[in-house]
Amino acid sequence: MPCYTLQTVGPDREAGSARPVPLSELVSTYLRAVAPSAYCDPCLAAAVQEPVEGVREAAEALTRAEPLVRRLGRCKLCRSRKRIVTRVEPARFHPLAVQEPFGCGS
Repeated sequence: MPCYTLQTVGPDREAGSARPVPLSELVSTYLRAVAPSAYCDPCLAAAVQEPVEGVREAAEALTRAEPLVRRLGRCKLCRSRKRIVTRVEPARFHPLAVQEPFGCGS
């Protein structure tokens, strides 16, 4: 995936300490930082300051590999109800095992 931005790294944050960051990493890092907030593609693109189409493609790819979910919901920024993306905790995908009360059963 092409690199869209430069991330400043290191404590000194000198110009020479920047590294190219893939758009998928940028989107993933942003959604992890703002979790559990949910964003529509245009608002997410504005937040990471990248083109909407690239952000949409990166978000779609990330929903297959990371604990990100696309669903109908309300965007945190524009407050409209549309397709959003958000990061969810993996534990939310698995219901807790139901245990029988103590002393019941065989």
